[in-house]
Amino acid sequence: MDQVLSGVLVPLLWKHFNEQDQCLFLSRFGVLERCKELVEAGYDVRQPDKENVSLLHWAAINNRTEVVKYYMSKGAVIDQLGGDLNSTPLHWAIRQGHLSMVIQLLRYGADPSVSDGEGYRSLHLAILFQHMPIAAYLMAKGQEVDFPDSNGQTPLMLAAQKIIGPEPTNFLVKCNASVSAVDKVNRNSPLHCAVLAGNVDAAHILLEAGASVDSENANVCTQFTFSAALLGSVGAIADFNSESWLLKGLLLGAVIAVINLSAFEMATGFICFYELLAIFCLKQNVVLLAEAGCLDPRIFCTSCMMKKPMRANHCFSCDACVAKQDHHSIWINGCIGARNHHYFVLFLFSLCLIGAWMFYGCLVYWSKHCPLHYQEEGMWSALSALVGCSSWVLGIFCLAFFHTSWASILLALQLYQIAFYGLTTAERANLMLRQRKLPQTISLRQNPYNLGVVRNLLSFFQLRFCGLFKPVVVDWTKQYPPGREHMFSHPDIV
Repeated sequence: MDQVLSGVLVPLLWKHFNEQDQCLFLSRFGVLERCKELVEAGYDVRQPDKENVSLLHWAAINNRTEVVKYYMSKGAVIDQLGGDLNSTPLHWAIRQGHLSMVIQLLRYGADPSVSDGEGYRSLHLAILFQHMPIAAYLMAKGQEVDFPDSNGQTPLMLAAQKIIGPEPTNFLVKCNASVSAVDKVNRNSPLHCAVLAGNVDAAHILLEAGASVDSENANVCTQFTFSAALLGSVGAIADFNSESWLLKGLLLGAVIAVINLSAFEMATGFICFYELLAIFCLKQNVVLLAEAGCLDPRIFCTSCMMKKPMRANHCFSCDACVAKQDHHSIWINGCIGARNHHYFVLFLFSLCLIGAWMFYGCLVYWSKHCPLHYQEEGMWSALSALVGCSSWVLGIFCLAFFHTSWASILLALQLYQIAFYGLTTAERANLMLRQRKLPQTISLRQNPYNLGVVRNLLSFFQLRFCGLFKPVVVDWTKQYPPGREHMFSHPDIV
């Protein structure tokens, strides 16, 4: 790209564009040598355009690390506000999800607490655009998880209100975001924000995290709620103390209570110490992974805070990363993945067989006990005769027809994608979703997990036929990508 621009486009721009437009264009495409020529010739890298956008903005939003490094050496303003949203280069990089650029700008002294024209700070933008690795890195570098924006809203409030679904609310709750914080204007808590937005998943997560359903916003008097909460706390303390006295006895109750209190304080101190140590180590690991280029959502799960196995997806219902996940099943209230996928397919096959057997039984019963005269009397008379003959058998037939229909369709889809693609439902859906965004279509069969129809089926069901075949046996729970470049980590594929 650089050679094409330098050899063809740049000479044309030189004739028709002024110096500033040339610098802006070259910064966007990262033509470092031509940028150096213009700057060395006297162009000021701190000079913004008419919208107050600097060269550093364009280099940051397009992830041009070498250009940014050069501009900073020439005195570029790191926190220059510009554009329609009055944003800094750091804000631009966060919106595009460029973690490497965020790391570079922070090293040069970018201030993540600066607000843009909408009042959002860096952490809020990372949450709004669902760039969890950037959010994790910002918090690891010292950004408070409950730091409000200029409107008084915490990142958790924005996540619950503006992002429908469990993520990033689940991520922030795991990072110890406060579920009881309120904003400045309406005194809405994160649970209020979730309810107002109709975000059922976020509300469920907040309730599980201990969000109070009794907290009231500015539209309702809150004094009674606070008083009730205070009285409840006092009552809980009284119950705890009375229980301790009853257990220890009346005579030595005071002495033992003091000893227990000291032990409790010591245990609490140890717990807090090790918790702080764990948080510190976790933050250090996040920083190291991010700066090494490994804090990628396709490699590192920001919900589990651990490296994901290959072909793994995070299930928010199970709250865990599932190796070779197919889908979350309502039948077992769990995920179908590497260890039970073939059992699920066999379950569907068994359900189809049972449905076919029930069909056959109903037809045999009707042929013997319910003579029908469809040709003489018509369909309605035949149906009335079936109901009158045995409504219970007709109900069994309808129930078997319903369950056999969806089981047969699901079984056919499962066998098709297993045999012809070697993929799970989640992987195929991700590929099809990514395929819509690509300018050129890709073939789903051209993936590293497709071994051919026969070998796909043999490997999936682990069929050996007395040693005649050798299926591919892979424990996907222990398979990790050797690097960043593999099929399902490539940004143009998944």
